[in-house]
Amino acid sequence: MAKRTDQENFLAVRPIALRGNVGTIADGRTTTNSFATSLNDDTEADVEVFSLYIQDEIELTSWLNVVLGARFDSFEITVDNIETFIDTGVRDIRSRKDEEISPRLGVIIKPQDNISIYGSFSESFQPRSGEQFADINPPDDALDPNTFQNLELGLKWDFDTNFSLTAAIFEVEQTSPQVADNDPGTLDVIETRVQGFEAQLRGQVTDWWFVSAGYSYLDGEQANGALRPRELPENAFSVWNNFQPTDRFGLGLGLTYQDDSFADNGNTVTLPSYARVDLAAYYDVSDRMRVQVNIENLFDEDYFPNAHTADNITVGAPLNARFTISGRF
Repeated sequence: MAKRTDQENFLAVRPIALRGNVGTIADGRTTTNSFATSLNDDTEADVEVFSLYIQDEIELTSWLNVVLGARFDSFEITVDNIETFIDTGVRDIRSRKDEEISPRLGVIIKPQDNISIYGSFSESFQPRSGEQFADINPPDDALDPNTFQNLELGLKWDFDTNFSLTAAIFEVEQTSPQVADNDPGTLDVIETRVQGFEAQLRGQVTDWWFVSAGYSYLDGEQANGALRPRELPENAFSVWNNFQPTDRFGLGLGLTYQDDSFADNGNTVTLPSYARVDLAAYYDVSDRMRVQVNIENLFDEDYFPNAHTADNITVGAPLNARFTISGRF
């Protein structure tokens, strides 16, 4: 039997249902909680995953290749609710097993040695529980896995000895259970279609300056055709510069920008746009040892990169630094 924490024991013996303010949310409502109710969750989940992947690229001619592939995934989860056993003495064990085969087909055309044009179709799936491994209670346990279908047409062009450009247009269809806007304790099955364009430019500007820049444009709609999928910014951009003035010393400087997006499927709460600057520096003490510092959010901007629900929004990390020492033996 799992041992209760001091907080659980304290909450379990309180005879009076006291209530107290916990906080205030954005619209001014105060949140309260009954201190006679234990908020603790004691759940054990056992996950077994088996995957088998096969792919082959077949050269039909000097300028035409075909890619054929398939992936088999088996995902089995068993959940034991220890809290239920503590409260009732009855084991509450649930399990679910999902198995899927995901195909992939691609065509690669090379009109010149430095140009590749490709088209691909692929399917993939995510187990029904998604990241919520501890929740397979009814009716959630009856939901099918998340499914994705992806169509893509792209180009890779090495237009200079030091520069390359990759670009693609794509369409992704997704069917997935997501947290309901009106009741976070339930899930809604949402069908979405997203079309987009992305491009990346990489190259050596000088002997000591390397740059990588990427841009993406996303447009999408839910099955009703009126609402935009949650957490789908229209424009996103990132650039990273690596400067190496000496053989041992290097600097990195990057910018990440993202448009505003919606935190919920009902399009009522907006995550504002943001721009974040990151910095890095390293020094090779010897051929076998390097010291490095990475600084994230250099100007300490307040931003919200994603959200689980409209009332559960992730706050981006403030100014922070990470120091590392790495060695080779």
